[in-house]
Amino acid sequence: MKKDLLIYSLIALAVILCIPSIIYLANNKTVDGFDAYYNTYTLSKSDNYQIRTINGIFVIGLITLFGILYLILLKNQNIIFKNTKQMIILVVIISIIFTLIMPFLSTDIYYYIGDSWLNAKYGENPYYTTVQDLQNKGINDEILDNTGVWKNTVSVYGPVWNVISTFLVSLSFGNLTIALFIYKIAAFCIHIFNCYLIYQITKNKKYILLYGLNPLVLVEFLSDVHNDIYFILFLLLAMYFFIRKRNICLTILCFALTIGIKYSTILIVPFLLIYFFKKQKITKKIIYCFISGISMIAIVIIFYLPYYRDITIFTTMISQTHKYSQSILALALIKMPKIFNIVKEINLPLLAVSYLYLIYICLKLESIRLRKCLRIYNLIMLWFIFITLTSFQKWYILWLLPTLPWQSKNMRKFLLYLTVTALIPSISYYSIGNDAFMVGIGYSSTILILSGIILLSENLIKKYKFDKQIEKLGVRP
Repeated sequence: MKKDLLIYSLIALAVILCIPSIIYLANNKTVDGFDAYYNTYTLSKSDNYQIRTINGIFVIGLITLFGILYLILLKNQNIIFKNTKQMIILVVIISIIFTLIMPFLSTDIYYYIGDSWLNAKYGENPYYTTVQDLQNKGINDEILDNTGVWKNTVSVYGPVWNVISTFLVSLSFGNLTIALFIYKIAAFCIHIFNCYLIYQITKNKKYILLYGLNPLVLVEFLSDVHNDIYFILFLLLAMYFFIRKRNICLTILCFALTIGIKYSTILIVPFLLIYFFKKQKITKKIIYCFISGISMIAIVIIFYLPYYRDITIFTTMISQTHKYSQSILALALIKMPKIFNIVKEINLPLLAVSYLYLIYICLKLESIRLRKCLRIYNLIMLWFIFITLTSFQKWYILWLLPTLPWQSKNMRKFLLYLTVTALIPSISYYSIGNDAFMVGIGYSSTILILSGIILLSENLIKKYKFDKQIEKLGVRP
């Protein structure tokens, strides 16, 4: 495929995906009502199961094709791009297009907006008051009315996110469309900055493309506007100050900000701290790591203070652990209930023991490489995302991207294939119009299997070609 044709094809696919959003905005002058029921190829709404299913195949097919071209682009980047400037221009162009695409696989952004609006506009505490509580008092406005299925839920995110989100929504003047595009513009700016950070950390331009044009990143961060992009931002900043500046104070601050959005970042902290203090004796390592950990906790608590009423405020981020959707555990719950009960009881303790043991091993090592620390973290995070979490979401895979450069070649490819295949099972969402439990029970299993098959096939093909070359040379093994 000629390089210009490949680039134009990627842009064309992005534009095709964007057309329904532009037409909808032009016709309705609002983002209200645009969701999975809005059919891309008919440019209208339909309750017909078959039409919605065909639409889902069409949309996810376009994204999958984009993902395939993206992989080809990554493989041939040195031929296609003469310099880094050309690469950045393409990332910016496609990112702008995806920013204009309205949320079509998730309504979480409307929950962010509504949940923060009750704080910004009505002065209510999002950790103790829901949008439904205000509506029950007779308070209704455009933003509250579009909060969606989560209107009965208090904030499930950390205080750092609530501070950011409240600031963003306060600029909207109570207009849902303005609010959405404020969040989108902010996400676009952060997306480009994340690309810059990745390059500064790795000093390798290929990772600009790997992150900047990744289809899962574009859809979940720019189109659907998940707040995990801020999670990634602060994690990248922490790694930048850690790796390039060797500044432990700013590293701790950025880790705290990340934890203040979602707790899961805490899994990486001990490994990086152990690496930072690797030249110290084991006693000092423990003391320094303990002090650093306490400092992070203190920073997070400071952000919680304006919202604090009682101890339950610290448990809101784990309130979704009783939900079962899309995870391997959810699949086991339906197909193998006895095994599910066993796994449910031993999984978290087993993860915790394994995690602590690996930390102990790292502490004992007199010298440890950063690559080893991040590979251990990567395995723990994979276990956490796919097996421990009872409610799996495809964008959680993106938590692993910041540490991708330090993984083995096969692991890098596997994670990359996970991001490219992650949206394929979403075809079923169009049939029913929401992320239902029964539809998503095999979601995580499906993408794991697909990615494993692709990686295995690629390795087998390479081995076959290598063997053929050996035969032509007349060399016997």
